[in-house]
Amino acid sequence: MTALLIFSFLVGAVLGQRFRVLVLLPVTFALLLTVLPVSLMTSLGALEGLKATVFAAIALQAGYLFGSAARFSLAAARAARVFGRPVKASR
Repeated sequence: MTALLIFSFLVGAVLGQRFRVLVLLPVTFALLLTVLPVSLMTSLGALEGLKATVFAAIALQAGYLFGSAARFSLAAARAARVFGRPVKASR
């Protein structure tokens, strides 16, 4: 389950770098459609599969938040480098 959470966080960070927040809905739905059958095939049970899906969705959203914050901080650093600080004309 830890590997699933790490993978979900990293996927969320990549999505946060490039996409808007509405991309999380289909990705979470696809996550639900893949984790539940895999958990049933590995005899974990439906309840454990739902728990893993919920935690993976939370990790996905946290990764999206992290990726989005990284994108905005990189853009702010780039803008500060390009525009610099305004010079005061009055002395």
